Amino acid sequence: MKTDIMIDLETLNTTPDATILTIGAVKFDPFGSELKEPEMDSFYVKVDIDSCDRIGLTTSDDTIAWWANQSKEAQEAAFDPEGRIDIVDAFAQLYKFCWGAKRVWSNGSCFDIIICEHVYRKINRACPWKFWEVRDVRTAFDLGINPQRPPVTAHHALEDAWNQAVGIQNVYNTLRTSTTSAGAYIAPFANQR
Repeated sequence: MKTDIMIDLETLNTTPDATILTIGAVKFDPFGSELKEPEMDSFYVKVDIDSCDRIGLTTSDDTIAWWANQSKEAQEAAFDPEGRIDIVDAFAQLYKFCWGAKRVWSNGSCFDIIICEHVYRKINRACPWKFWEVRDVRTAFDLGINPQRPPVTAHHALEDAWNQAVGIQNVYNTLRTSTTSAGAYIAPFANQR
């Protein structure tokens, strides 16, 4: 059962008020292994930068310089002008995609989710998750279990979200099958599944 959401943003700043270039998200079961690309439930939008300006989001010269050193594929995905939508529309769609999730994940507890929550406040819309539903990918990957993440185009929001979700599944499945308590396998979130 796909109970969780993995969110990844590509931005033009590293602060909570960062201008957003793209939003990628994937629905997944952290206990599953169903994240084959053709089968995954995914969300991907390119955000109109002018609409970010209108609500007061910011850019930084350092982040723009950082983008200049990224792969051509990542740059094309992040800066392609075709098909961009207003940030209000993008976050309305993200809200619908995330609705009903038990947990929302991002790679770091104080970047993607914090930026999303800031935007929801700026556009006077409720956030589709509660603070206690937020999970951090980096913490899970620091447990010492190889997440066996598949290769992707780094800094492509949807590919990164998918890659991180697969990594979480691999960590959870390793924990579940290799860790016992009183002879029984440990089942994380056993009562929440």
